[in-house]
Amino acid sequence: MGNISTPSAENGPVNQLKEEPCGGHLDASDAGYITTPGYPLEYPPHQNCRWVITAPEPSQRIVLNFNPHFELEKLDCRYDFIEIRDGNSDSADLLGRHCSNIAPPAIISSGPVLHIKFVSDYAHQGAGFSLRYEIYKTGSDCSRNFTSPSGVIESPGFPDKYPHNLECTFIIIVPPHMDVTLTFLTFDLENDPLQGSEGECKYDWLEVWDGLPQVGPLIGRHCGTKIPSEIQSSTGILSLSFHTDMAVAKDGFSARYNMTLKEVNDNFHCSNALGMETGKISDDQISASSSFYDGRWSPRQARLNFEDNAWTPNEDSNKEYIQVDLHFLKVLTGIATQGAVSKETHKTYFVTSFKLEVSTNGEDWMIYRYGKNHKISILD
Repeated sequence: MGNISTPSAENGPVNQLKEEPCGGHLDASDAGYITTPGYPLEYPPHQNCRWVITAPEPSQRIVLNFNPHFELEKLDCRYDFIEIRDGNSDSADLLGRHCSNIAPPAIISSGPVLHIKFVSDYAHQGAGFSLRYEIYKTGSDCSRNFTSPSGVIESPGFPDKYPHNLECTFIIIVPPHMDVTLTFLTFDLENDPLQGSEGECKYDWLEVWDGLPQVGPLIGRHCGTKIPSEIQSSTGILSLSFHTDMAVAKDGFSARYNMTLKEVNDNFHCSNALGMETGKISDDQISASSSFYDGRWSPRQARLNFEDNAWTPNEDSNKEYIQVDLHFLKVLTGIATQGAVSKETHKTYFVTSFKLEVSTNGEDWMIYRYGKNHKISILD
């Protein structure tokens, strides 16, 4: 989960979404999104949606990247499913049929057209899916996908100086139940002399993404000669975007990756603290809808056992929220809350109920549900 948003109370009305027709012909010249009707709320029954995505040039290919929020009825993909075919009809070669709650990995066409079909039956709807489609960019013939258990990724021409005007994408595709570790061996890119902070390289740079490029989240942008730290990912895709301008060229980089099977022992309960109390989650990662008027009740104070006042919104309503950006996808198994006794009034103050919303991009939010109903946590 990339972000967590917790409204402070639950009393408001439920908005009804008008059902919209689904499907159509889409031009991949500009990137866009396809979602199930009503996403991220439950999709309707009896759906049969078909999309045909076409690239403008015959030599171009199309890439699909799914939001991790993916929920279709299981049951061997017989009743509710999304089907992707490598052509313009449902008789083209099948690239995949998917259901359940595990989002498919990136899907890349072999030609300029993709056919997508979504079907739902009369029962057991879920939140559905959201996917991004765009032209698959290969840069100056320097982009590659890596699927082997281990390997080395190098800048073009390494160990000689890299060429100018490159746009390369290296994508490591990791099978289910495996992690990947990326370790840089050498690193030498044009330095940005005015770089004020990490991530501001403006000339040549290497970006590392926990997912597909521009979809993210972004782990970091690097230049100069400082070797980046070791990077680990368990999200299924780790991407490197390499950009060079038309001026200075350096020796480039080399990095080794290794995939390993996730080790889960019998005592694993997935309950380690994420860092709100210890400070591992920084103040910058915590934001809120508002704070109480005198500046002594800020979002950073929404930590367990904080020595001073806790976060307090400016209004007492169900529209207020506290939000935590976890930077990377993480499994969340519980939330601890804490009230306080006022030093001035000696009264007890605490949140009485809340809903949990999750997002992987800070824009598409999904309310955590218990079965078919939105889960509302009631605190005594």
